[in-house]
Amino acid sequence: MKRSFILAGCAALALTLGACGDTNSSDASDDLLSSADNTEKSSSSKAEESSSSMKRDIPKGARVATLDDLERNMELSGFFGGKAYLATGTKLGLFSIWVPDTAWIAAPSDFKDGVIDFSQATVAAIDAKGVVDSMKALVEQNAGRSIGFIVNDEDQLQYTLDGKTYKDVKEASVKTSSTIISKGENLAGKKLECKQDSGAKEIYSFYEGRYIVENKGEKDNTWSAGYYDIHRGKLLLRPLFFIGRLQALFTATVSSEYGIEFSTGKSLSCKSSDLEYEKISAKDMAQEWDVVVDGVDWMLDLKDDKSFLLKAEKGVNTVAQKKGMWDVYGDNLMLKVTGCLEHTDCTAAVMGVVSDFDSKKGFKYAHGDTDEPNIPKEWEVPMYE
Repeated sequence: MKRSFILAGCAALALTLGACGDTNSSDASDDLLSSADNTEKSSSSKAEESSSSMKRDIPKGARVATLDDLERNMELSGFFGGKAYLATGTKLGLFSIWVPDTAWIAAPSDFKDGVIDFSQATVAAIDAKGVVDSMKALVEQNAGRSIGFIVNDEDQLQYTLDGKTYKDVKEASVKTSSTIISKGENLAGKKLECKQDSGAKEIYSFYEGRYIVENKGEKDNTWSAGYYDIHRGKLLLRPLFFIGRLQALFTATVSSEYGIEFSTGKSLSCKSSDLEYEKISAKDMAQEWDVVVDGVDWMLDLKDDKSFLLKAEKGVNTVAQKKGMWDVYGDNLMLKVTGCLEHTDCTAAVMGVVSDFDSKKGFKYAHGDTDEPNIPKEWEVPMYE
């Protein structure tokens, strides 16, 4: 089998992921494919801007498509001058476009205004010729490139790349097998503990459309988190929160016995158990929090658009400041840092478990951040006169 490559849509080949002067980056292990990304351009706020900015001429009698109009598997007529397939899986924010056995695009998107945007899209391919070049161009040439969907006056689902010309979308079928897990919802609420040949462990926690993987080695422990789904029989893992260097997309097959075989050839034998957690509402967390620790006033503003601002002040001096994107996976609060106080280094991402959450009082945050000053582990609702 030919070795595949991976290309993320916001940068050139051979770049790796990282942010904010993180000095803990490590080289990718042998099982990783080449990757690329740009953390500054992968924020959810910019993805939303790209999604809503596509200008389309909506034909008379047509309407903007909704998620309910999309099937699990569809054929895009005339895509790249041939035949391609669109997969939606669980419809929890991860879409993919496939030219089977050749290449595939994975794109996290909120489908706002009936649009799949490619600001965070990634291309994986077996063969780098012909249609693959077209797929690469789709995500490389313009980070805001999108596909828009409508339902015309004849109740036909259609798509457009240029905002003017519309082509039909047809329902497609994909052959399944009893030996593999073919639906992402069948992984939701599962925890897979896997062993590598070296003795290191990989622990996968699957929530609703989101995942966390912890790599526990003899010396170092790392983690990453992002979107997941199973499309056309393939598990797609698109990391968005992580520390260090990481490929932009993982593709694998999960057996009915929960063994994982990656497209790189790496295989993991895993044990499955139920994932126990108390689900925290991101909507309830989206507000301002503060606390005073050792005379330092801390403020954490978790905004509705999933951007955040963290600030610490001692008197008139700002002693810490971070900005970036945030989200909640189950009961884990994730912070992806895209900027911090001038002339300082900061950890690229923070993950921690939220407990004792009360939207009117506060919460505890058991995180692993090592920066100084350290992010407080208890937060309160601000008081106003």
